[in-house]
Amino acid sequence: MIIINMYLQISTKAPTHSTILLWIKKYGYYELSRPKFRAEDWIVMLDESVQFGQNKLLVIYGLRQCNIDFTRPLNYRDLSPLLLKSKSSWSGQHIKEMLEDVQEDIGGNIIYAVADHGNTIKKALKLMKIPHVYDLTHRIALSLEHTYREDQEFKAYTERMAHLRKSQVLGKMSHVLPPLQRAKSRFMNLRPISDWGMAVLNLLNQPGERFQDEKQYLSWVKNYRSLIRELALINEIINNIQFMLKTEGLSKQTAQKTKEILNRCQAKRLKEFKRVINEYIEQTLEALPDVDRVLCSSDILESSFGKYKNYLQNNPMVGITNLCLSISAFTGSLVSNELKDAFENTSVRNIEEWTRTNIGKTTLSKRQEVLKVGCK
Repeated sequence: MIIINMYLQISTKAPTHSTILLWIKKYGYYELSRPKFRAEDWIVMLDESVQFGQNKLLVIYGLRQCNIDFTRPLNYRDLSPLLLKSKSSWSGQHIKEMLEDVQEDIGGNIIYAVADHGNTIKKALKLMKIPHVYDLTHRIALSLEHTYREDQEFKAYTERMAHLRKSQVLGKMSHVLPPLQRAKSRFMNLRPISDWGMAVLNLLNQPGERFQDEKQYLSWVKNYRSLIRELALINEIINNIQFMLKTEGLSKQTAQKTKEILNRCQAKRLKEFKRVINEYIEQTLEALPDVDRVLCSSDILESSFGKYKNYLQNNPMVGITNLCLSISAFTGSLVSNELKDAFENTSVRNIEEWTRTNIGKTTLSKRQEVLKVGCK
């Protein structure tokens, strides 16, 4: 605003935070409500959020098969927001009804849906007879969990790391502590664990008297050398597979390349991982024989949830509000004529009506209503 004022030789105040929030909501409403191209080649990705306050948010994004650029991963501008709706809980029947509304809006058949294997989503897609492509990231994480969760060596290694971090967080060895392990979804990313282990093994193999205290303190890591190297190998394999499939999609060609990469899984624990991923690839291709390249990742949807959570982290009690319209605003191209159209033709009343229909009473509004009565 300072630059604009200097350039135009005017004096205009900067917009307040509430004004900017309103702009975001208007643009999100504009992207969500604008007519979608009616075609027969739509793909959807959907998920319900973790609990925000008392409610869960169902998000459905869509894109057309003919518009996918299989030379790069998806970005927000590839997507069209199709549905945002909040409920205290979602059943398979509820999600089916939402998918029916979406299908009517886009005017055609949904080729397939990309999603995790949540029970309600699985049931809804089964009821709709829409082929379900299991999100690659979640499938790999589930396979790793089955491989390592009950493995005694892995449990001993991670428990020792957790104890070390807890006991020395303020100690003299705090500078070599292992990374914080995720309480949930640990198997979505094992790389920090293996990277720390490999770094410690490299330290212990260094000759000389330097870092003797650290070497002595971390000498126990040598007992898990084979496991750490195995984890490093599986992370390298996973990174190579994910980069290829999330960029180029799943096809007969990329399936063959994936199998060649998985041939490096020779350790006993990794053979089961190899079998499960090969089975996932074969089943996905068999379910969609008429699709040359299959989109198999919904990472972009998980990213949108993450960005929205960041907006709420300072005040989680608020729960789900109409600020969730930012999730649809993410997909906008920010072209000046679209922004102008969105701001001029979207009224506050439009947003209020959408909120009543799709969000209902928020946690904050309920709190204010109850505590206001109590203060009289």
